[in-house]
Amino acid sequence: MQLLQKLFGKKSEDKGIVGISLLPNGIALAVAKKADNNKLRLSHCEFIPILKITEQSVVLHDLVDRFKLDEYNCHWVLTTDNYRRVNIESPVVADHEMRDAIRWKVADLIDFAIEKATIDYYSVPLSMRANSNKMLEVVASPNTLIKELADQATAAGLQLKVIDIQETVLRNLAVLLPENKRGVAVLHLQESSGTILIQKEGTIYLSRNFDIGYRDLGLALQNSGNDNQSSIEQNNLALEIQRSLDYVESYYGIPPISGLAVIPLAENTQELLNILNSDHGITARIMDLSAIVDCDILLDDATQSRCSPVIGATLRYAVEAF
Repeated sequence: MQLLQKLFGKKSEDKGIVGISLLPNGIALAVAKKADNNKLRLSHCEFIPILKITEQSVVLHDLVDRFKLDEYNCHWVLTTDNYRRVNIESPVVADHEMRDAIRWKVADLIDFAIEKATIDYYSVPLSMRANSNKMLEVVASPNTLIKELADQATAAGLQLKVIDIQETVLRNLAVLLPENKRGVAVLHLQESSGTILIQKEGTIYLSRNFDIGYRDLGLALQNSGNDNQSSIEQNNLALEIQRSLDYVESYYGIPPISGLAVIPLAENTQELLNILNSDHGITARIMDLSAIVDCDILLDDATQSRCSPVIGATLRYAVEAF
C-alpha cells in the first residue's frame, strides 16, 4: 500500500524515516534514524497534544525545525476516517486495466465520487472454501483530502514519500512478533475506537474496526466493581475478538490463532488483560514495542498507545525485506 507512489517517486538519500499522523487531539511522531549499518533505529517518539486544529500546521512546522525532519523521508499515516476500505472480488482483467476495473466495481460502494478519489489495493488470501474467488481489499480516499495533507506536509518542509494506512502499519509491527510464522492477532484500542488485525508472515487476513475504546470499558473501576454498561462493552469487545479469530480459522482454513497481542493502552493495560484472560478465556498478552523494535529510547504505555501506527510506518522497508 502506497497511495502516492507515482506522485512522489522512489526513495531519495536521507537520514531515515519520520512517521507522522494527525490525530483529533494532537500529532503522533516517530523518527527512525539510519545507524552505521544502514539499518533504522527508532531515535525519537512522542505525542504532541493540540487543543485547536488550527494549530496543527504551526506545531508541525516547529517539529520539522526542531528535529530537522526535512532530512528524513516522511511516511504519513492516515486515520481510519480518512479513507474507505471495500472488499471486492478481483476483476478478471489484464494488469494494466486493473485500476480502472476496480474503480468501476467500487463506485457505488463508497460515499464520495470515485472519479475524484485516489485508490490502491492489496490482495487477500484465497479462502479454502470450495469455488472461492480471488478477493482484493480496496482503499479509497478523496483526492481533495490527499492533496490537503500533501500540501500541509510540503508547507512544513517535509519530504513526503508515502501515505500509508492503519492496517499496513500495524501489520509492520505484527511481523516482528515471534508468532509471525504461524499467525498472530493484534489489538489496538484507542479512547473511543479499536482495531483488531490478524496477519501471518506479512499477509493481512483480517482487519476490523469497531466503536469500542478503552474509555468505554470501565477499566479504572475493575477493583471496585463494574457498572453494567462497562460490562456490556467488555463482552462486546471479547465477542469482536473471538468472532475475528473464528472467522479467519474457518474461512481461510489455517491453524487456530490462539494468542492476542495487545498494544499498550494509555492507561490500565493490565486490567484489560485480566478481563480478557480471566473473564473471557482469551489468551492475551502485552505487545511491548520497546522489546521488539530496534530503538534507542524507552517507550511508555501512553506513547505506544498513541504512536504505534507511526512507529509501524517507519518499519515499511524493513518489512519489505523479510
